[in-house]
Amino acid sequence: MNLRETTALIWGLAWRNVWRNKRRSFLTFLTIMAGCAMILFMRSLQNGGYEQMIEDSVAYRSGHIQIHEKGYWQTKTLEYAFKDDVKLTNSIRKIKGVKELSRRISGGALITKGDSSKGAEILGIEPSAEKRIITLHNYILPGGEYIEDHDAGKIVMGSALAKSMGVNTGGSISIVSQGFDGSIAAGTFTVKGLFKCPNREYNRSLILMPFDNASEFFTMMGHVSSYVVRVRDIIDSAEVRKSIDDIAGDELEVLSWEKLIPEIIQMIAMDRASSHIFVFILYVIVAFGILNTIQMSVFERTRELGIMLAIGTGPRRIFSMVMAESFIITLIGILAGLLTGWALSYYFTIYPMDFSKYQAEMEMYGVSTLIYYAKIRMFDFARASVIVFILSLIFTIFPARRASNLRPVKAIRQL
Repeated sequence: MNLRETTALIWGLAWRNVWRNKRRSFLTFLTIMAGCAMILFMRSLQNGGYEQMIEDSVAYRSGHIQIHEKGYWQTKTLEYAFKDDVKLTNSIRKIKGVKELSRRISGGALITKGDSSKGAEILGIEPSAEKRIITLHNYILPGGEYIEDHDAGKIVMGSALAKSMGVNTGGSISIVSQGFDGSIAAGTFTVKGLFKCPNREYNRSLILMPFDNASEFFTMMGHVSSYVVRVRDIIDSAEVRKSIDDIAGDELEVLSWEKLIPEIIQMIAMDRASSHIFVFILYVIVAFGILNTIQMSVFERTRELGIMLAIGTGPRRIFSMVMAESFIITLIGILAGLLTGWALSYYFTIYPMDFSKYQAEMEMYGVSTLIYYAKIRMFDFARASVIVFILSLIFTIFPARRASNLRPVKAIRQL
């Protein structure tokens, strides 16, 4: 018998043996399918959840990338402002993957209203550009409006800060600070609107002011605190950051969102660590499910295998036949699991999990992400398939070796 005939015989016998006990084989298929589907679905939800968490975090204020003078991010003071460079901003806007760029001026100040006073952070922004970078304009409370580029003497402020100062939309507050040139910066501003976003710290301390107004108020003399960049796809942020770094010069530092909001990276790392434990358990369940099925199949066919060995079937062929049975069962289970996992994940890419009705409760725990999409990645599908396949073959080696090492006479006599 040549190699082709031998291979065909082994696979034919393996296919027949798989369906000899349909119920057991079907349960094994279900185990593999459920394990793969759960792993893939969980990974897809994680991917979508992480991207949404990052997007929500950068969308309130930070953007994906920021450019500062070196040392600014440690102190965040006007002292580290740098000269506004139109040539640089135009070059950054031309980089592939950049969606928008905005200039900012940031400084601390003391705000007063009657006998009340409180520390706050003043953020001078270009409202028309910032609307394509951050989403604070979506959180303006009814009765108020977002600032425009040329709104001289007007601001928007956090609702909690306004409440503590006893000021409402349409009211006015006085702001006192130190200018970039060392002079005293002081003025009275009208509150055009109040915002209440999921970030409670911003609600308690942040005031937004038009860029031109902030430049005049702080006597910036053509200097800015930072450039803020939003990329078209967060996956491209590392490449865009490198491209900006190449043209920014030695005196400027270019920070991506990972450096701007490192707590998000820590949260994702912790969540991934816990999910790895769950995924490991699923892999173990699948592996032992396959081991149990093949082990029982070999045990039930001990006499049959003994007869095959007695009439001249080589141990290698017995070993190959048992391995082929595992291959068939695993392949069918993996394909079914991939299809089921993809279907579940795809459904949640269209109809995400929406926890908006629990917004108040989730904000109490500092959770701002309310919509969770699934994000399908082919790498996760390929990795899960390969791991399950390898585990199934490894765990099949033990019963396959047992079958190939049977003593014919003893095996035939076994009841």
